[in-house]
Amino acid sequence: MHDAGVLSPVVEATATAVADLCPADLCPADEPSPLIVDLGGGPGVYLRACLRRAPNARGVVIDLSKACARAAARGEPTTASVVADVWRQIPMRSGSAAVALSVFAPRNIAETARVLRADGHLVIVAPRPDHLTELVGPLGMLTVGPDKDDRIDAALSPAFDIVDRRVVQETRTVTAPTIADLVAMGPSAFHHNRAHIDEVADAVAGAHGGSLQITVAVTVTVCRIRGDRPHPSGPDFSV
Repeated sequence: MHDAGVLSPVVEATATAVADLCPADLCPADEPSPLIVDLGGGPGVYLRACLRRAPNARGVVIDLSKACARAAARGEPTTASVVADVWRQIPMRSGSAAVALSVFAPRNIAETARVLRADGHLVIVAPRPDHLTELVGPLGMLTVGPDKDDRIDAALSPAFDIVDRRVVQETRTVTAPTIADLVAMGPSAFHHNRAHIDEVADAVAGAHGGSLQITVAVTVTVCRIRGDRPHPSGPDFSV
């Protein structure tokens, strides 16, 4: 699906946000490379894009899927992967990461704040109400409420200050296989098996002559650890 270019604007916007936080001229050669952790990062598509834009950094993907963890680390010398549930305890040392990513993933704010450095940043990518709106009804996808950004802000406020927020919105043309992939990667997939998703995707695409235009709309939020908040302590993990 990413190869089809449907979400490439989102990938690029995420990588740009991270590159702005990890400029090479602020990372002296005699200091450790900044660590980017992708929480719930799947096969590492977003992290790889970030590392291409911030070659001075190294990365870790944490995901509950063993298959995704293997895919994330395969052929990537600067990337490690860990199988874990980010909604629980994140298996990393306190204060070890420069940047955390949360792209269409659960947000464990307290644990994320713990693993970030005192000057660390969190980059959140979340869908907007009109994201994939053309597919929501026909494929029974979950809707995004109009107060999505407000709820994110409320969850962040005890630990983070928002420093930037940018909207990415584009129209893309998709066919049945890509429609099915878009549904399968989201929470709606927990309610339907892949055969059913493929069948409905074929019907939706067929009703539009084999392809249709969809809206890709997300918010990229960049936030930093609050300066008035003591850096949290936690268990000493090896990663």
